[in-house]
Amino acid sequence: MSTDKQNRLTRRGVLKGAAASGVALAAPNFFIGKAHAANETLRVGIIPAYSFGIYWLVQDQGFAPGVDMEFSVFPSGPPAIEAMVGGSVDAITVGAVPPLAAMARKVADLRAISVCGDASGLYTIVGREGLGSLTDLEGKRIAVTSGSNFDFFLDTVLNAEGLADMPLTRINMEPIDAQAAMIAGAVDATVPLATSRKLIFDKMPGAVMLAEGAKMPIESRPSIMDIFMTTQQTLDAKQDALRQVVEAFHSKGVAMVREDNAEVVARMVAWQQKIGRAGVTAEEVEPLLNGYFYFDIPEIKDVFAKDQLKQSLLIQSEFLAENDKISAVPDLDTMVTNQIIEQL
Repeated sequence: MSTDKQNRLTRRGVLKGAAASGVALAAPNFFIGKAHAANETLRVGIIPAYSFGIYWLVQDQGFAPGVDMEFSVFPSGPPAIEAMVGGSVDAITVGAVPPLAAMARKVADLRAISVCGDASGLYTIVGREGLGSLTDLEGKRIAVTSGSNFDFFLDTVLNAEGLADMPLTRINMEPIDAQAAMIAGAVDATVPLATSRKLIFDKMPGAVMLAEGAKMPIESRPSIMDIFMTTQQTLDAKQDALRQVVEAFHSKGVAMVREDNAEVVARMVAWQQKIGRAGVTAEEVEPLLNGYFYFDIPEIKDVFAKDQLKQSLLIQSEFLAENDKISAVPDLDTMVTNQIIEQL
């Protein structure tokens, strides 16, 4: 894919509003938010990144009083998609690459109904001591979740540096396993979760940051959208519940992030402790929470009205197809729907 194609959509082009958000991950777990009497239940599969955690905040704060969300935690997108297709959850929070791959393989018919945030500034490539630049990855072992946003970020960065054909060995691992392999010395580099970076550097003081999304020129930084997805069957069956939680996310949830940030940080600490990351602190959460771009209601309506989500997914799809990650660009007109956003 040409540089022009890669640069077609940037955060500056997509995101006009204020900034805020983050990333985290925990082992698979299950939990239920604060319940309300006689409400519709919505089962949500969630990857515990902080942008996704705003849906937990919606439940925790009672921002969607007509809906009870029950959350199942997944380590990454592919198992979350499998659970939704299998019917054990109604909707999922997920990075864009796994659903693109699923749609391209025609193994799932998914619907992207909203955007949680743009996460591109949070992605990094971390290498072991002794590596000084991306060129030093030649012939090395790098752990990354295949077919994920992490994989897309790695490919994009290498391509931007003219290193797309550099020989290296990719080892397909979930982020937590990749982090452990990095610390154990089994791999030379990884594309970690934002919350994993501190542990890596704590355990490996000589580790080096080989690339940082936040330091890439904003005009050329890849757009990596985190999205809220469901299936058409669930969208039709639970449209009102989905509308309520999406509206609450983009109105009260985003407003709380922008206007009462310290309290949101405190609630995210409580959320991470609830799902198993007992050691997380406010100091660790704050820069991650505020590393995303979120959208309020006028902004998310603008994103859909201008097809900016679809354009972002097209760029990722073209890149993945040209690098033989997927067979072809999936049907994005079907995948991206404004059925919920147009009701806000």
